[in-house]
Amino acid sequence: MNRPALGILGGVGPLATAYFMKLIIERTPARTDQDHMPMVVINDPQIPDRTAFILNRLEDDPLPEMVAVARRLETFGVDYVAVPCNTAHYFYDALMHAVKIPVLNIVEETAREIANQISTPTKVGVMATEGTISSGVYDMWFEPHGIEVVAPDEAGQKVLNSLIYDKVKANQPYDEQELTDVACDLFDQGCSAVVVGCTELSVVFQGMQKKPEHVYDSLAVLADRCVERYMSEHGERHE
Repeated sequence: MNRPALGILGGVGPLATAYFMKLIIERTPARTDQDHMPMVVINDPQIPDRTAFILNRLEDDPLPEMVAVARRLETFGVDYVAVPCNTAHYFYDALMHAVKIPVLNIVEETAREIANQISTPTKVGVMATEGTISSGVYDMWFEPHGIEVVAPDEAGQKVLNSLIYDKVKANQPYDEQELTDVACDLFDQGCSAVVVGCTELSVVFQGMQKKPEHVYDSLAVLADRCVERYMSEHGERHE
């Protein structure tokens, strides 16, 4: 493959992977099919649940399967890998060291985006899985920017858990207002921004006709970074 190619470690979950590809395509300044970036996608929904492992170490470890997928992508000749799953970034360091190509970090990129867009963000709410919240990955990457991460209260987290597992992952109808209500509760706690920090919740957020202000979708941020990287390396086609 003689053009910069993105490898997508997908299936975590499957619908979020499809939405990620859609965002990349929609955000690429292309005039023809040939202007779009090549992507190699391995949609592996058999990767064990990340939150289940983080919260209960008796569950199957998803890392070996994630590493196997990343290495398969590497053999296809991709230049870098993106993982459209926030909770999976609990395993980021191990995954990054398992391959010789770069692995983009959805949490780190989201932290940079907010730090660049908001002059003095001190508190940022994160709507994510219990696994993501308890793992501390958002704290790890937001703290260097001077940002305190605020999680939803117990009732709000229960709403998010249901949206993620009972609705989006289960292909069941959902109420977009539930996501908006949790975001509003976080703003009421003094947050200057709120992150959609679960890619299943990104599916809900991206479908909204009217999106709340100062809410940053981590999946969209990752898509933008992939597009920016491709354009910086192959932008001469558009000159």
